[in-house]
Amino acid sequence: MSDKSDVNQRIAKTLEKIKNSIDKKSNIKFENKTDPIFDSDTGNHTTLLKEEETLNIPTETTVIKDRKFTNLNWIKHNHQELTFKNCVISNSDFSASNLDGLRLINCKIFNCNFEKASIQDGFFEDCEFYDKDAQNGCRFNLAELKRTEFHRCNISMNTFKRANAFQIVVNECRAQGCDFQFTNFSNVISRTALFSSAFLTKTDFRYSNFEGVHLEKCDLSESKFVSVIFSSVNLEDANLTNTIFSPSQYDGLSLFKADLRNAEITNIDIRKIDFSGVKIFEWQQAFFMENLGIIVYPDKA
Repeated sequence: MSDKSDVNQRIAKTLEKIKNSIDKKSNIKFENKTDPIFDSDTGNHTTLLKEEETLNIPTETTVIKDRKFTNLNWIKHNHQELTFKNCVISNSDFSASNLDGLRLINCKIFNCNFEKASIQDGFFEDCEFYDKDAQNGCRFNLAELKRTEFHRCNISMNTFKRANAFQIVVNECRAQGCDFQFTNFSNVISRTALFSSAFLTKTDFRYSNFEGVHLEKCDLSESKFVSVIFSSVNLEDANLTNTIFSPSQYDGLSLFKADLRNAEITNIDIRKIDFSGVKIFEWQQAFFMENLGIIVYPDKA
């Protein structure tokens, strides 16, 4: 019996040692672990990162991940082909910098200044450029945004005044209250010829300002243009299929030969716009007839 008792005691001591070892390792892991925060927008847990106010980039570094920056002063800096992933950048100044080829993946960019910066061939995916708490966006006024792409981003309340946005892509984004006044979507071919190119698709542009822009032959399909300002805007031969087209101001708007098939058109007095050559489906005729005060009755059986 004594032998069996000794065996049981040894087993108990061994189990106690194992338990103590496991508890010790767990405590070490817990102490080293950063506090998690819950992202109410995505439903995911993220890491509470320490804010940094400087960013020194070694020559060989091209990818920056899982960091948080604030008050960065990058005025007139030259950092091309950088990639930021899962980063937060706030209250920072990138004005007049060369950031060509910049890639932002799943980042939050709050209250940042990109005025006069060059961000040609940029690529932004699943990013937030709108601070919901402060209710403000970022500033891209006079920036070089040629061939820059925004995919599934929130760029609401951002300003793009007089930016050079030839061949820009804004796809599946939220862009409410944006200011695109006199944004340049064109390339000058000669003194008398312009070629426009932009892809503003599947995006909610409600309450945005497009005054004075030239979007001839551009693709605006499946977007929402509700209560937008389209004063002095050229949409000739543009693709507006499957859009919600309901501008609040449209004096000087040109829709010559525009493709409005399957578009939901409201809040427009067609007598004030040249609709020559516009493409629509049969079911859309009712809007135009009613707008002209014409009452249409069904054919007699």
